[in-house]
Amino acid sequence: MTTSVYLSNNNINAVVGSGGKRIHVRRVCSVEIPEGSLINGIITNETDLADQLREFWTQNKLPKKNVALVINSSQLVLKTLTLPKTNDRKIREVLPMEFGDVSDQKDPILDYMLESADKKTLSVHAVMTDRSFVQGYLNLFKGLGIKVSSISVARTCRNKLLGTLKQVRGKVCVVHMIDGTSISSMLWVDGKSVYATQRRVFCEPGTTQFGMELARLVNNIQQFAITQQIQEKIETVYLAGTQGDEFETYRAAMTEAGIEGNCELLQPEKHIRMPKGMAQEYGKYLAELGNMIRVKQDINLVLPARKKVKNKEAGPKVWKRYVIPPAIFLVACGSVAGVLLIQEHQKKAELQELKDYINDPANIEQCTQIDILQQQIAELSGKISQIQWVEGCILSYPYMNSSVVQELQGYAQAQSVELEIQSYNADDGNLSVDARAEEVTLINQFIDMLEASGIFDSVQYSGYSYDDGKLLYTINVNCYLSENAGR
Repeated sequence: MTTSVYLSNNNINAVVGSGGKRIHVRRVCSVEIPEGSLINGIITNETDLADQLREFWTQNKLPKKNVALVINSSQLVLKTLTLPKTNDRKIREVLPMEFGDVSDQKDPILDYMLESADKKTLSVHAVMTDRSFVQGYLNLFKGLGIKVSSISVARTCRNKLLGTLKQVRGKVCVVHMIDGTSISSMLWVDGKSVYATQRRVFCEPGTTQFGMELARLVNNIQQFAITQQIQEKIETVYLAGTQGDEFETYRAAMTEAGIEGNCELLQPEKHIRMPKGMAQEYGKYLAELGNMIRVKQDINLVLPARKKVKNKEAGPKVWKRYVIPPAIFLVACGSVAGVLLIQEHQKKAELQELKDYINDPANIEQCTQIDILQQQIAELSGKISQIQWVEGCILSYPYMNSSVVQELQGYAQAQSVELEIQSYNADDGNLSVDARAEEVTLINQFIDMLEASGIFDSVQYSGYSYDDGKLLYTINVNCYLSENAGR
């Protein structure tokens, strides 16, 4: 029996049951926690969070052994990697090089989950974080007498669960997972996650405005898909973590926003057995349920966090290299060392001040808002580009106005030609006129003047007809206006 626990900014969720290829859930429990104890996966008030966890465990009589923890935080650096097919030892040797661009980890630990493999390559979900970040969670639960057997990542747990669902297999679809004001979104193509993002929105859940935010995320993901040469349109948008009237509000808002694909609730399938009457709550626990699925190679940050770093510079080597320097050298360098120690102390104080600033919840929140504003600016820039393109199209379209008619009449009078406008087709800019004259040559000269006028892209005409009563030659002329016409 496993107790799968997920901590978010707003809730503590627990799922108790047995896992593997099939998941049998015995019971689920959840409690809303006050903001401030945990922000973006970072423990900001350990005392309050410990009290909330202790009360949650006591009220729900949860087991204190075999607890599988799921966390979601910006402290977890995630990458999906394609590597040559090889064994576990060589993969772990390669992982640090793949995270070479991450420089803010003081004591990094890494792990990975195998997603898929073919004859030559492997696809893995890899994660890097700082040892102290994981150790903070282990110490927190150890202080409550709870034994944490594994720590995994929310995104990879959801990947495991969604990968087993027939609903997303063979489709291009988006899955929105709603947790309070946080939305985790994934783009699935042919049963594989190709893109994931998380966003916090600043409108009330259950409102039309919240539904419009969901629609905006779908549009952003569709644009990302186009940049990745994924030409298929999103055919279904699945929502998890909502139900009933709230779901209908979201679906109506997305339809109003022009989302073409179907909007459906994500449903449990036969291999996921929920407690009686709890099927509708299934969408709230995707990460916890995915954490109960067993795969051959999975992420468990407990193991690398507890693994001791071997000190190769031990015993006699350290003694010979550092402990037996000449005494005169020590005396001469003592004053220099004192200065360096003072400078080191100052730099450490500056570094700690910077860390405190970075981890300040207010600054983290402000950074999140900046990211949202930048995304909105990008969306508005795209809309402005589209408006400018439409404006250019409008400006390139000819105007059929009185100035065009006056110019035609001027050419007709110059050649003693009678002019009668028959019709104008705005779709293709075709102005149809009848020209009459006593002599055929006058009409020909009139047509030459039209072709040289510059207001028509093309001038086409049919054969002549002769009216014995009026003694006039008549010809129908089709004039296709150029973009400069009427300006």
